[in-house]
Amino acid sequence: MRYWGLDEAQNLAAAFYDLAEKEPEKLVYAQAQFDGQFESKHERRWVETQAKDVKERINKVAQYLKSTGVKKGTKVAIISTSRPEWMEADLAILACGGISISVYQTLPEREIAYILYDSGAEIVFAENEEQVKKVLKIGEQEWNIPATEDRPESKSRITIKKVISFENTMSSEIVTVYRQLVNGPAAPIPADLDKITRADLASFVYTSGTTGPPKGVVQTHGNHLANIRQAAESGLYVGTSTIMMFLPLAHSFAKLMGYIGFVTPASLKFIAIVDNKTSRMEPVSVTRDIREGSAKIVPIVPRLLEKMKDGILRQANAAGLKGTILTNAVRSAEELYEKGAHASFKTKMLFFLTAGIRTKIRHKLFGPHFMYCVVGGAKLPVPVAKFFDAIGIELLEGYGLTETCVATNVNPVGRKKIGSVGPLLSKDIELKILEDSELCYRGPNISLGYNNRKTATESSWDQDGWFHTGDLGSLDKDSYLTITGRKKEIIVGSTGKKVAPNDIEDKVKGCPYVSQIVMVGEGRAYCTALITLNEESVRDWGRSLNKDLSQKLSEDPEVKTLIWAFVQEINEKLANFEQIKQIAILPGDFTVDNLLLTPTFKIKRKLVEERFKDVVDGLY
Repeated sequence: MRYWGLDEAQNLAAAFYDLAEKEPEKLVYAQAQFDGQFESKHERRWVETQAKDVKERINKVAQYLKSTGVKKGTKVAIISTSRPEWMEADLAILACGGISISVYQTLPEREIAYILYDSGAEIVFAENEEQVKKVLKIGEQEWNIPATEDRPESKSRITIKKVISFENTMSSEIVTVYRQLVNGPAAPIPADLDKITRADLASFVYTSGTTGPPKGVVQTHGNHLANIRQAAESGLYVGTSTIMMFLPLAHSFAKLMGYIGFVTPASLKFIAIVDNKTSRMEPVSVTRDIREGSAKIVPIVPRLLEKMKDGILRQANAAGLKGTILTNAVRSAEELYEKGAHASFKTKMLFFLTAGIRTKIRHKLFGPHFMYCVVGGAKLPVPVAKFFDAIGIELLEGYGLTETCVATNVNPVGRKKIGSVGPLLSKDIELKILEDSELCYRGPNISLGYNNRKTATESSWDQDGWFHTGDLGSLDKDSYLTITGRKKEIIVGSTGKKVAPNDIEDKVKGCPYVSQIVMVGEGRAYCTALITLNEESVRDWGRSLNKDLSQKLSEDPEVKTLIWAFVQEINEKLANFEQIKQIAILPGDFTVDNLLLTPTFKIKRKLVEERFKDVVDGLY
């Protein structure tokens, strides 16, 4: 079966232009918009944009880029939240033969400076005043460039030639406003479009940098086009799909979804821009747009689902009739889910009577047209997956890495297996599992390596073209893949015993009072854990028992006793060497702002252990 000419398209931009030529009225995206200062009660309107209009906008931006010297191989960075202009800028860069450099809007100047230095990008799309200030500051001083395995630490000045801002911003001779470009006179399709091939470079996407300086993954036009087609073959989306866009487009998972909306008949829905000065995300606005936009498919990361689950349970535990009804709706669903036909008659009756409540939960979160979430970016804890499955919200967990550009596995609609990431998307993706359980992939979607990182590339890509992921996994009889851990995260104690922390940590996070956990024990006699609190739930627990908890919950002995009792229950089901022997409750959570989480909410384990070294030493 042919999928919208994806295998025949010469490059990503050509794939868009081909579709726009055939279907000029095709809806590419709709975005929530409002007038005036944001208020949670303010009326929204969803503004739709068709392929013919997107094509004109891309042509105008591409023409401007050409005038600044962008040509085949020129690197151009994008620093922004997810918004339509991000995708238009990306395709304009690609239409010129340039290479798009993805940068998270949450990164501080020093990390952005490193990416601009490593990639060689001197032209930057910056979302707003906040991001433009960062870029201009980067160009004004020298920066420390951290060492890699191939080059020593150094100092360097970063050249910034042009900045294109998506919003109106401060005046500068090198800053141009995007709106002025797209409102300008008509422009033709870039003349050299047909000289760009599938083998040409399309993007550098920088990894989150959990273990050192970020690595720029080198991806081709062919890598992206193959993965869009592979996702279609898996049934992940169909031509009529609508996809909600709020995850950062700097991440390959969201970017895949963005390309699906631009080069296939599927369409995108973007959340509203709340603040045109900063890249701040307003949670109330985001959740409202997800609900009112009600896309069929919602790409999401596990951490957000954990927050949603916590919110539902907190409302269920609230006093009053509403709390009682919600508790019955959730608990009956969970009990029936676990016990099936063996559930009590009372449970079955409550489940039947509260069906409408669970429908309201689904609609309140995702709207009436929602079909399923595609979950990626990190491992989905099984308790979270089971909770949402029990209340009737479909989660399809998948797997992939920036280096596999991007998805390799996903659970099929109607045939998911909780705990697994599903079978391969397509027959042209190959999977090999080594003796130590490491996963290796080969196929047309696999990227070429890391920019300026020859040693790292040679250690991850072998001579036969297999990419060694560093992740551990196993296949069941139906070829569904389960991720069991990561080689670098395996804890080897002083006794030589090996502990895979992920599943144990997921079990501890099943405690409603725990937010995050990092197990520690490398080279030690036993395992310990650093834990952060879900403070709202802890305070709710205290109020329900009329306990006078201290203001510093991390130092409250009753709170530590509460958490330790839960950990001990889990320890009883573990081998002695796997058990958590001591815990420390940390003040405050791991966040992107304090640099202990990546922009996609992965914990920076090494940095956590370094920052809390004294706490860890105190546990031994």
